[in-house]
Amino acid sequence: MRALIASALLTFLFPLSAFAFPFGGQAALVIPCYNGAIYAFIGPPIGGPYIWTPSTQTYRNGPPTHSGQWLLGLAGAPYYCIVSIEPINVFPGTAIMMLGTSQQ
Repeated sequence: MRALIASALLTFLFPLSAFAFPFGGQAALVIPCYNGAIYAFIGPPIGGPYIWTPSTQTYRNGPPTHSGQWLLGLAGAPYYCIVSIEPINVFPGTAIMMLGTSQQ
C-alpha cells in the first residue's frame, strides 16, 4: 500500500508531459500558417520540424521570419500548422515554448 501511495505522489509531483527539451540550429524552411503559427524546419545540431505559436515566449528579434536565421529555444508538446485550406494541408511539428532568433 505504501508503495502505491509513493508511486502516485511521484507521478503527480513530476509529470513527464511538463518537461521541455532544448533545440537549435539554422532554419532551412519558414512557412506562415493559417492558424497564426509559423512552421520552421530547423537543421543541425538539434533540428527537426518546430512550430512557433502565438503563446511562445519570444525574445528580442521576434519569431522566425526567413531561411538562414538561427533559432535556439525550448520545445514541448506536439502541434500543427495549417498551410493551406483548399486542399487542406497540415504540417505536424513540436510547439516552441521559448525562442531566441538571430537577426540574419
